[in-house]
Amino acid sequence: MVQTDLKVDLKIQNKEKSEKQRNIKALIKFYFLPGFRVPEFSEKEYEIGKKRSKRKLFRRLITPLTLLGFAMILLIVFIGIFAPWLSIYTIEEVALPHIPPLSSPFDDPSPLHLLGTTKYGYDILGRLIWGARTVITAAAFPVLISNLGGIVLGTLSAYFGGKLDYIMMRIVDFMYSFPIIIIVIIIAPMMGGKLYNILLLWGILYIPYTTRFVRSLTLQVKQSLYVEAAITGGADKLKVMFKHVFPNTYSALIISFFGSMAFSVLGFASIAFLGMGDQSFADWGTDIAYSRSNLTAIGPAFWPGLFIGITTIGFILVGDGLRDALDPRLKR
Repeated sequence: MVQTDLKVDLKIQNKEKSEKQRNIKALIKFYFLPGFRVPEFSEKEYEIGKKRSKRKLFRRLITPLTLLGFAMILLIVFIGIFAPWLSIYTIEEVALPHIPPLSSPFDDPSPLHLLGTTKYGYDILGRLIWGARTVITAAAFPVLISNLGGIVLGTLSAYFGGKLDYIMMRIVDFMYSFPIIIIVIIIAPMMGGKLYNILLLWGILYIPYTTRFVRSLTLQVKQSLYVEAAITGGADKLKVMFKHVFPNTYSALIISFFGSMAFSVLGFASIAFLGMGDQSFADWGTDIAYSRSNLTAIGPAFWPGLFIGITTIGFILVGDGLRDALDPRLKR
């Protein structure tokens, strides 16, 4: 038993000596042979570099304006999620066809209506709270549709090129000649004027814009050496497209996503202001349109306009902050 223990100890000691000798030789080669790399050192160096990169990205995101943008968006999202608990009114009580029986149009602020009432006697605060849900939907739903469609079509167009690219770009050019808002105003009433129909139409009509943007990004990445190496190595085209090309465009797409959400909020508010929105939902553009019948009442137009501004500026600030953090072309 004692002999077995001694043999084990000797093996351990010999192993430790050989490892020390190997490490000493590796250090000598590392210092005196240019280009020599030690696998263990390279792995540690890679892990340290990855941690530093994450810290730099986090520091670039933690800027006053970016934090302000996140706070603005989180405020609107919080109001929208907890609307049933924040408002004493239900969604049916602050939108058509319900008309409040005890309220008169454009009442001044009072204990019952803290911010006053709108044209039909709706509580302004209640419509602001429930309108947060509408604006979140109006920001995210059409942008998701346009991005998903634009990513697929733009990547296919740029990667395969040729006749496919020519035909798709001519269709995009044709769609560019029509203003989106005008088309939505014309077609939305034919679709029933429902909220989700309007947002679906808005998202589909915005696909050509996203397609051209994704196409330009894909053309840049397509010229990279690692893409050419993958193609030369016989990799499948679809695999190269969605494994090598598309992942290297996502940072620009994330930045564009927030900018598009700001544009979508303003676009839907414009449609609602023109009376083409779904008035069975509370939305801030309709509130501003209601206030046109009494221009002396400042509150009914001021509060929804303020919240539209908060939402839009929040998305823009976050988009700018992500651009500063993710765009490798910017100086650090």
